[in-house]
Amino acid sequence: MRATKNRHSYKTERELSEFCSNLVGAIVCQASRKFAPVGGRIEIDRSDELDACAINIGEALKKGEIPDLDAFWAHLERKFAGEGGVAIAYEQAARAIIDGFYLKPTSEMKRTGTGVVIDMSVQSDARWRGDGMRSISTYASQRVAACFQGLAAFARKAGFDVLASELAHGRYLHEDFASRDKLSFTGLDITRFNDKWQCRFAFAVGDALSLFISEFGAAYLASRDR
Repeated sequence: MRATKNRHSYKTERELSEFCSNLVGAIVCQASRKFAPVGGRIEIDRSDELDACAINIGEALKKGEIPDLDAFWAHLERKFAGEGGVAIAYEQAARAIIDGFYLKPTSEMKRTGTGVVIDMSVQSDARWRGDGMRSISTYASQRVAACFQGLAAFARKAGFDVLASELAHGRYLHEDFASRDKLSFTGLDITRFNDKWQCRFAFAVGDALSLFISEFGAAYLASRDR
């Protein structure tokens, strides 16, 4: 009887733990959607934010207590609602752009006669069919996708709404391409090579991007020189 009771108690505790964990996930998703700027996104690390408000689900359940998830939501609201959350979202976008282009304080945005050019390292793999087509490598895909999401957020903030919409869907990241194939967006042309994508921004877009990185990514950019 005691063994059966212990198993039942363990199962109940495990189910309650899973329920609370799923509820935390739902709260974080709701906060991410609610507090993100229009056309942008905000990443919220559930573990970091639970730690920040001293909530430990496992420990609370062991004590027979219910984790205070109302307090968790209140914490997220204080941190991410309003201008504070918008600034965090843009800082995350700037960081994704900096990482995507491997920018450093000494990196140069080249001004040419037709626009502002930045090269993005994008490793690609030849398709097995041997037809000359390529696809972004698994190694690069997450970084590149995050960078273009960051660029979409920047474009929305800077008032380049058509460009923002074109970049946001991300379908072009999953297309096969041949070396030197081009992508054309409103204010951005991309030439895809085997190991890099050459991004040519219209002058207005390139200048606005430089200001965006200076405003929201300056500290992170400076840290990449250490």
